[in-house]
Amino acid sequence: MPIIEPVTLTLAELASRWNKTSSQLLEQGLPMYFYFDGLVFDFSDKWHRANGDVKEQQDLEAHQLRLSTVDLDLQRQGLHKRGLLKLTQWEDALSDDELRKLQAESDRLHKEVERLTALLKERNEERQRHVRNGLLRAAPRTLRDIAQHGETRFPQFAFMPNSPGANEKIAAGAVVALEDGFPVKALLAEADLVIAMVDVRAAEASAKT
Repeated sequence: MPIIEPVTLTLAELASRWNKTSSQLLEQGLPMYFYFDGLVFDFSDKWHRANGDVKEQQDLEAHQLRLSTVDLDLQRQGLHKRGLLKLTQWEDALSDDELRKLQAESDRLHKEVERLTALLKERNEERQRHVRNGLLRAAPRTLRDIAQHGETRFPQFAFMPNSPGANEKIAAGAVVALEDGFPVKALLAEADLVIAMVDVRAAEASAKT
């Protein structure tokens, strides 16, 4: 019965196969991958990445705060006009024109609050569609750090692999930002790296020519 060839080899397995050390392999420039389960975003996608909504969140909070003041003023002025409330010494009775302007501001703020709330809700839902459970290609700097120290801080950036399993939302080979990995890992070590068998075969074939 034929032996099914693995899709990937660990760094240790390839070192044994080629009779080299892990450090030598890391310096060889082969594409290497690591497993990631979390959110992955195209580097240029500022909107969906962490803190991409800071301005919209701040605008929403400011509009909500102003709206609460405007609506309270409208309510108190309305009660005052009907003789149901006496204004404080710090409040002036507004003219009909001033009340219309205040009402127009309230209407505008309500629409902005609704728009921003819907926009932020849509963003949050879209973020959850960027979950990836699979391999990512390690960046050269990540591999260099591992070669020097045996491990490195778990990367915030990597590359999408050139494979059919790549996330369709992001082009193969694109730089990606990593967020909310599970389980949370502080470090990436030699033992976490794998090499695609197709790359191993290509390197072996090239060495024979």
